Amino acid sequence: MKRKILVIYLCMLLMIPLFASTAMANEPPTAPAIDGPTSGKAGEPLTYTFTSTDPEGDDISYLVEWGCGESENSDFIPSGEPVSISHTYVKGTYIISVIAMDINQAESDPSTLELTVPRARFVPNMFLFRFLQRFPNAFPILRQLLGF
Repeated sequence: MKRKILVIYLCMLLMIPLFASTAMANEPPTAPAIDGPTSGKAGEPLTYTFTSTDPEGDDISYLVEWGCGESENSDFIPSGEPVSISHTYVKGTYIISVIAMDINQAESDPSTLELTVPRARFVPNMFLFRFLQRFPNAFPILRQLLGF
């Protein structure tokens, strides 16, 4: 009888880690939704909002790759709450990539958004342009800088 009790007790001890590891499985957050402009002006900050949910309701942090070699991490926020982050670009085409990570280090699939920033247009000041045409030698350095 004692032997049966001992065998049952040992089996129970061996099964506890099995049940504990199944109960502690951590699911990753959903792929983040990205809300923001797909084009903008060079030198002006553009704001993007990221939203994701975690199946267990864990807090979430966002890792944003801006597509220009820079990246940024957000603070941990409650699951399902949006977070807004701004970034400034120069001219070019960029792909913003973001993943959500819960407090247990489970990472979501990445989400991406393509962004185009055209070069800034130069609108010449017609008064200045005519002045420089009329007096070509008045400001040679200024003429060279402006490309007249």
